[in-house]
Amino acid sequence: MIDTILARPLHRACGLNLVRSADGESEVTLELNEFTLGPTGDLHGGILYAFFDVASFLALLSVLPEDRYAVSIETHTSLLRGASGEGRIVIRTRVDRLGRTLASMRGEAFFQAADGTEKLIATGSVTKAVVAKG
Repeated sequence: MIDTILARPLHRACGLNLVRSADGESEVTLELNEFTLGPTGDLHGGILYAFFDVASFLALLSVLPEDRYAVSIETHTSLLRGASGEGRIVIRTRVDRLGRTLASMRGEAFFQAADGTEKLIATGSVTKAVVAKG
């Protein structure tokens, strides 16, 4: 399943890279490139909305039973500052609660400069309905 997610054309174009998906947590990185930047040369905020959902799903997959799947029912992203220049975006998410029918995740997005320093640029939360596969 993870390989299928990473292979999506949008994810490849945005330079999505999975760093970690284990124990109800995930970390992904994104490139600042022509697909992720807006017309002013800053990270497009919509990219963060989309990839909070993806990163949250990757965290959830690490603890979701094999016979279950999850679909988004609510997302919320707060953009705190812009991101541009040399560096990449790092999104870290975690599962706060996995119940029988709902899962709640939250996370943070950082701009990681070329020297490794990070600045918080957004926070997000995702709620997914947990359903049977098939």
